[in-house]
Amino acid sequence: MSERTKAEAKIGLARFFARAKQILTTDPTGSDEDDRVVEEATAQALARHAAQHKGGMAKVAQLAAYDPLGALGEGSGAGRSALANLWDRAPGVTAAEVSRVIEEDLGAPPQQLFASWDPNPIAAASLGQVHAATGKDGSEYAVKIQYPAIAAALREDVASEAFVRKLAGSEVGATLDGAALEALRAAVLGELDYRAEAAACEKFRAAWAGDEAIVVPRVETSLSSARVLTMERLRGMTLVETASADADTRAQAAAAIFRFAYGSPLVHGLLNADPNPGNYLVARAGDRVKVGFLDFGCAVPLAPELAAGDKELWYGILHDDAFAGAERFRMGLAHMKLLRRADALHSTAHRDWERALATPFAGAAPFHWTRGYAADLARSTRRALAAGGLGLPAGVVLLWRARLGVASVLAMLDSSLPFRRLLVDLIGLGRAALR
Repeated sequence: MSERTKAEAKIGLARFFARAKQILTTDPTGSDEDDRVVEEATAQALARHAAQHKGGMAKVAQLAAYDPLGALGEGSGAGRSALANLWDRAPGVTAAEVSRVIEEDLGAPPQQLFASWDPNPIAAASLGQVHAATGKDGSEYAVKIQYPAIAAALREDVASEAFVRKLAGSEVGATLDGAALEALRAAVLGELDYRAEAAACEKFRAAWAGDEAIVVPRVETSLSSARVLTMERLRGMTLVETASADADTRAQAAAAIFRFAYGSPLVHGLLNADPNPGNYLVARAGDRVKVGFLDFGCAVPLAPELAAGDKELWYGILHDDAFAGAERFRMGLAHMKLLRRADALHSTAHRDWERALATPFAGAAPFHWTRGYAADLARSTRRALAAGGLGLPAGVVLLWRARLGVASVLAMLDSSLPFRRLLVDLIGLGRAALR
């Protein structure tokens, strides 16, 4: 990529976020037609740049497509669709380039390693593309290959502090300290190591083994490397396709995604910090729906004290006694080091955040998880952070970035579910409190 092209791409990104800030600060309703035309145009320009340059820019564009408080606000249209294509349908690289990476890492071209190899990618995203293959034993595989030279490009992207802040999404990045930014930077760079992703995938697969609705693919380690990841191929609808399916399919898919997103850290001490909508496949067989979880590049274990504090926070939300529940909630905040000032507990911003967080779990009745709710949660989180009473330290930033992302993913499925019961089924009611 020439220096001029790089500069043009960064200018395009800067204009996109400058326009986003203008829309959010001068016209919060997003109701004016001229604003909508401009935001659609800037989104499509970003999509073109991101598709060409991939790496960090593509990650920012992917996030903008489903972040309810991103540059597109709560609207929709051609701009959002163009960015959404980057979840799993970005333009790929040539078959020759893919073959070269495989041969460099595994010692032979794909045509020799596999009984059959499809040179046309079945998916492509920010750091790599996926090809279908058949093993010599007849196994069906999905093989992810890292784009040539993408590692250097991503490292250059995330060297910029301002860029890393954008990767946090929903203007949350503006509130992060240096340690939290470094944690986010390290997690994004960790996606370049497919061996680490393979190990993470196997941990999640073991954690959810036997679950009827959650499917994690098996890794074929003998055909994997630092830049090549060979997994069993899962089939199904994309999340975008599922969003147009019948209500029961959407509800079952949403329940599986919720249980995975909340149960992995709360029950198994594992966090998949990239809820990109392109990372799911939904399959229906008879009256049952299964969700395949495909990408574990940005996955980390949670420190035991963080996992304990997180669970305490949710026990506080589930508590039947309002006073005792508030105490447990605040104990969770303290253990997670989320609370920066005690007086913040009485601020309007903090109370709005607590209310938004607790709303889906307030009663036994089903809760309708909409884009409006996801936006409310993101907005209240942003305000609480901006007020200074809450903070996202290094150990917590990935967890809450993932939670806000999952809220948007669930909103895409527009389902009503008994989320309180789903959460209780995962963690119980926690009769014993932390001391």
